[in-house]
Formats: sequence, structure tokens, C-alpha cells
Amino acid sequence: MSIELTLSCDNSDLNRALLNGEVEPRGIDLTTTVTYPPRRHRRFFRQQEFDICEVCLASYVSSRTNPEAYPFTAIPVFPSRKFRHSFFYKHADADVDGPADLAGKSVGVQSWQTAANVWMRGIAQERYGLDLETVDWYRRREDDVPVELPERFDIDPVPGSQGGDAIEEPRDMKALLFEGELDAVMDPSGSLFRAVAAADEVEFMFDDPIATERQYYTDTGIHPPMHTVAIRDEILEENPWVAVSVYDAFREARDRALEWNTRPSYNMSLTWAHLHLLEQNELIGDRAWEYGLSEATRRELETFVGYAHDQGLIPSEYAPETLFVDSTLDV
Repeated sequence: MSIELTLSCDNSDLNRALLNGEVEPRGIDLTTTVTYPPRRHRRFFRQQEFDICEVCLASYVSSRTNPEAYPFTAIPVFPSRKFRHSFFYKHADADVDGPADLAGKSVGVQSWQTAANVWMRGIAQERYGLDLETVDWYRRREDDVPVELPERFDIDPVPGSQGGDAIEEPRDMKALLFEGELDAVMDPSGSLFRAVAAADEVEFMFDDPIATERQYYTDTGIHPPMHTVAIRDEILEENPWVAVSVYDAFREARDRALEWNTRPSYNMSLTWAHLHLLEQNELIGDRAWEYGLSEATRRELETFVGYAHDQGLIPSEYAPETLFVDSTLDV
């Protein structure tokens, strides 16, 4: 007899077989929804609205400080990964040649707890020498898991009526950057990326972001995870087998997507997709979308947790295995 559960996740190719029912978790009658990620994350962290949810890795790590207030546990599934150097922008008149020059400058971020921003702040500090405490930070929205951030960081809501909560009343980060109110922005928005690419007054932080991201992977072996998948503890307590069942289903959906993508000329609207995939395989190989706790994913998680601790999101560093359901640590 199956149990009925709900899942909310991104409509990515890695998840699509789960969303369309091609892959069904063993013993689970799954109802799926696709929700805009910031709204999905907030609805889950604040109301646990879904039984299973793809969530922001940074907010999840922060939630482990108080598991009673956030009664859910993740499985080692990482359906969103992205290098973030190419989502880092500067105003052309800001007198900024690289990340280290942002000392004393104003920089916009989605929230302090956005995983993309945690990664890019950590990389800017570790690899480019930016002292994060010297930057005037402006965030568009509140963190989904409230934490008391250290006073050593200067963090304010973006100017305007929305009061630092862009989920409810967005203030366009593009306008702030393009008008020069902000010297730089770390923002994962695809629309801002396209606007910057077509603009004269705003530039990419790195002259050749593709080469920079490739070099980062060559140097570190890290393909940064952005999301993980959490399951409500009440369900895990009543049905411990659910964790492995859901893990297996996500892995099968991923494998189907990767197999589907071996025929990119037919399955993608990108003319040079086959060449881009060839380059990705040559650089990253089979572990581009690795799930589970392996040597590589442990290193990625340890790096991320270290950044989260340095940036005041968690009081101490957590070992990767403490973040996930025990039964999924060796699958």
C-alpha cells in the first residue's frame, strides 16, 4: 500500500521524469508541483508546506542550528549546481577591476543566505583577497531562516519601499546596478545576466567568465551545489524507508535526463549543445551531477559549510554526514 506525499521542486531536466510520472518512488503516490524557487523555499522553511522539497542549501544548513523549529532532514541529492563567477557584475564607472577592489564599495545580493551568494562571497574572499567586512552589503530580501548575523558585516536592505523583502514587493536589482546606486551585484537572475550582456554601463566582474569558471573547477574540483532535497521528519519517523525511496527516485530521474542529453541535437533548443556537453564532459566528466556522499561531494559540502560559518550563517562547522538522513549516507 502506497502513502500519499507531495513534492515541490524545480522544473529542471534532472527532475522532469519525477514531475511527469515517468519515475515513481517506491511505495509513494507522489503529487508534484513546480514553484518559483524563492517562494518555494520560504513556504517550506516557514510552514513546511510540502512533504518533500528542493531547498536552498544555505538556508538548510542554517536550519540545522535549530532542528526542532525546522523539523525536516535532507537527503544527499543536489539537483541544482552552478558556477557563479558569470553572475557577478560591476558598474562600468565603479573603478573595480576585480573582487578585491570592492572594499569600501556597495554590493547587492539576493539575501545573505542565498546559496549562490554564499559561494561567491567565499570565493571572492578565499581566491581574490576580498575582505568581506570592508564591503557595504545590500540585500533584496530577508533570510528564510532568520539568523543573527555578526555585526562585523555591514548589511542593509536595498533602498526603497520594499524594505529588504523582495519576495513580497520586488525592487529591481537591475535598476540599482544600472543607475550606479550599487557598484556591484551578485545575482543569479537570468534576466539580469542577459541585460548585463547587452549593456555598456554594466560589465561582468570577470572579463572571460567561462574561462574563469573552468579554471576554478580545474583548481578546486568543485561544481558548486545550490540546492538539496529535504523531507519532513514526521514522515521519516513514521516511514523510515521513504528517505532511500526518494533518493533512488531522484537518482533515476537524473540518470534518465543525462541519457536523454546524449542526443542534444534532437532534445535541446541550443544549436551548439552537443559541443558544450562535450566540453563539460572533458572537464568535469561523470561527476558533474553527482548525488550521495562521495569524496567529491564531501569536499564541496565542507567548503560550503566553511564559507557559511565564516559569513555568520552557522555558529560552528558541521560534518557533511550530520546534514543528511542516516540511511542515505552509504547509498
